[in-house]
Amino acid sequence: MIQNEIKGIIGKKGYGKTKLTEKEMIFTDKPTIILDPRFQYEENTRRIVFMSVSSFIAWITKRDNYKIFMQYKLELVVRAIDIEDAELLAQTVYKMKKICFVIDEIDMFFDTRTNKKSFFNQLVQYGRHNEIDIIYTCRRPANISRNLTALTDIFYFSRLTEPTDKKYVSDTVSKDAEDIVVNLEKFSFYRIEDEKKEIIKTTAKDLAILSA
Repeated sequence: MIQNEIKGIIGKKGYGKTKLTEKEMIFTDKPTIILDPRFQYEENTRRIVFMSVSSFIAWITKRDNYKIFMQYKLELVVRAIDIEDAELLAQTVYKMKKICFVIDEIDMFFDTRTNKKSFFNQLVQYGRHNEIDIIYTCRRPANISRNLTALTDIFYFSRLTEPTDKKYVSDTVSKDAEDIVVNLEKFSFYRIEDEKKEIIKTTAKDLAILSA
C-alpha cells in the first residue's frame, strides 16, 4: 500500500506546469492545500482562496470547517510569499492526515540551504506516516533541496535549456534524459517513475475533460 506520493514538476515558466499540477491534484482524489506565492490559483466552486496564512489557520481550525474540507475534498489556496508564513503553513499541514499539499515554486521556501529541522523537511521525510501527498513545482532543478529530490517518486520535466539544468538532468537521471528534455515541445513533459519513462502532454482541453 502506498502511504503517500511525492511528485515534482520542473521546467520553464509558461510551459504548462500549472495545468499539469491541476491535473495531478485531480488524480490524488484528496482534499488539497495549495501554497500559492504567485497568486495564480483562482477561487471556484471547490476552491477557497485565503489571502494570508493567519486567515487560513483561523478557518481550518474550526471543527465544522475542517469537516467540510475533508468531506468535500476542497482545495484551499493560501497566498503567501514570506518564508516564515510558509513555514507556519507547513507546520499546520504537518499535523493533518490524508491530504495533498501543493507547493508552487518550492525553492522560494525550501531549497538546498533549508534547515533540516524545518517543517517542510519534516513533511518530506515523514509525511508518509500521515498519508500526505506532495506536489511541488520549480523552474530550476538545481535549486531544489536534495532531501526532496531523493524522496520524489515521480518527476515531470518540461523543456530545460540552461546548461546547469541540463547537467542536473544528466547527472541525476541520464544523458538520454537530458537529450529528451532539451527538445520537448511546449506543454510536453518527460515523466520519470523508477524505470518507467514516457512523454506526456497537458493542455487546457485535457484539464476541462478531467474536471467534468
